[in-house]
Amino acid sequence: MQNKSDEIEEIFSYYSQQPDKGSQEMVVALLRELQDAHGFISLELKERVEQVTGVSPNYLKCLIRMYPTLKEENTVHEIIACTGERCGEKEGGAILNALKRELRIQKNGVSIDGKFKLRTQNCLKKCGTAPNIIIDDVVYSGSELKDLKKLLEKFM
Repeated sequence: MQNKSDEIEEIFSYYSQQPDKGSQEMVVALLRELQDAHGFISLELKERVEQVTGVSPNYLKCLIRMYPTLKEENTVHEIIACTGERCGEKEGGAILNALKRELRIQKNGVSIDGKFKLRTQNCLKKCGTAPNIIIDDVVYSGSELKDLKKLLEKFM
């Protein structure tokens, strides 16, 4: 069984030999394999991807944003808070602020303990049950968010 760094080197070796290594399809495939091997796409891995594929940092940043399954942090849980109009009318902003406060979210959107990644989305398309958040692909709405602290304890 190979160790993690050998596996990563093998991945880079394979993709460096591909004729279309800078194409979106190849870069995304490379990123996914690196994430499988390392757990997330670290700054060091992003720099190597740029070198191997010849893509710019901005292009790479855009690709990572386009594919939400690609993670730049080694977080355990992802929370998406709705910032749409209907959720905003029903205390969505207060819920977002409470999440930031309870989890001690830093400027990069990651909690101080590294367990949570918080991001926002303009609309989760669940307006009838506003306000809404998603934690690890499960939607929590309305009265479920009254005791946010208790809800978050399930994930601690």
